[in-house]
Amino acid sequence: MGIAYVGELSPVTVRKLQTPKPKLQGSFKLQDSNGCCGFGASPLVRHLAFVLRHLGAAALCAFAVLFPRAGLAHNPDTSYCRIAISSHEVEFKFTYDLAVLQRMALIDTNHDAKITRAELEAAAPAIQSFLRQHIYIDLNQREAEFAQAEPPTWPEDAGPAIAKSEYGQRLITFTFRNPVLSAPEDVTITFDFFEQIGAAHTVLGSFIWNGHEDEVIFTRFEPDYLYDTGYETPIRDQVTQYFKLGVKHIFLGYDHIAFLLALLFVKRFMDLLKIITAFTVAHTVTLALAVLGIVRLPPQLVECGIAVTIMYVAAENLWTKSTAHRWMLTFFFGLIHGFGFASVLRELGLPSSGLARSLVSFNLGVEAGQIVIVASLWPVLLLIQRQSWASRFRLYASVTILIFGAIWFTERAFALRILPFS
Repeated sequence: MGIAYVGELSPVTVRKLQTPKPKLQGSFKLQDSNGCCGFGASPLVRHLAFVLRHLGAAALCAFAVLFPRAGLAHNPDTSYCRIAISSHEVEFKFTYDLAVLQRMALIDTNHDAKITRAELEAAAPAIQSFLRQHIYIDLNQREAEFAQAEPPTWPEDAGPAIAKSEYGQRLITFTFRNPVLSAPEDVTITFDFFEQIGAAHTVLGSFIWNGHEDEVIFTRFEPDYLYDTGYETPIRDQVTQYFKLGVKHIFLGYDHIAFLLALLFVKRFMDLLKIITAFTVAHTVTLALAVLGIVRLPPQLVECGIAVTIMYVAAENLWTKSTAHRWMLTFFFGLIHGFGFASVLRELGLPSSGLARSLVSFNLGVEAGQIVIVASLWPVLLLIQRQSWASRFRLYASVTILIFGAIWFTERAFALRILPFS
């Protein structure tokens, strides 16, 4: 059974991208009519107020979560958060009315006092970016990132457009599904958007785990919550899971495979060994730096950078004849790919204990997959290079990889979906 921590048992660090905030301890505070904290109340009064407040919040949350579409279930300046925890994913659902969403991003772009489904979909990337920047999550007491978002919902009975008079009642849901290797030991969420969308705004939330549901309310005075599932992954399972994840990430990482393939147009085994070693050392360094939080880069910048490395190496194959320098190039580009590997781990949620063990296991999995790919492809490429048509094959293969790299860059830079397997 999950244990929900609130009040003084809910430590969390509020993190802002520009201005680091000090550590905040979630605590219950009595307030006067002006919103000021009153510390003169007796312990008995504080305890009674605490109980009444959270009983009322629990009832309100339960009603809002069960009946979010009912006309009387939604109050102005109220949104909803549902966090469903399982052994394979943590699902985050955030539901807002259109009036609140308009404070996050411009949706009614033609200013005709109504919002269409197309306008909402066009504004979705900006809204999702706002949520990523102002809602922080920790998995296993380590900072995590939201995984790829699903398209926003559209009210079934809303028709093609929603009039401005209905903005306060029409609810839109944004969903993020973070895959996990096993159920997290705890999940923490912090809302840091009250300054942007209103100091009086209230978030009614619920945590669902192992058949139990616990409700909680978030305000600017109590913006964080830590939910403890009580689950602990055995060490052997942890090592195995991260090793398999490393192997899987390489084999399903089409961009990494394309990068390796573009690098393999070398004739000497010593050049190949230098390239693989440089790539391994480089991505290991940045993987550790990024996971430990020493160096952080925006995920979109990293993904675009990976696409650029693919394009450059593929283009270089069209004119270069000597590959003796390629190991140095690979080391530099490997640093960028290491940040890409780290983003995968931050979405999954790193373990609260055994971090070094998990990193080593993941890296070994990456190397195992990489060795299999190189051992399979390089002998074939070496054989092809002895044929009379080798130069044409190199040209066609490199141009194909270059085109894929350009498509990946376009998708990542402009938030588009062109390839079905990207």
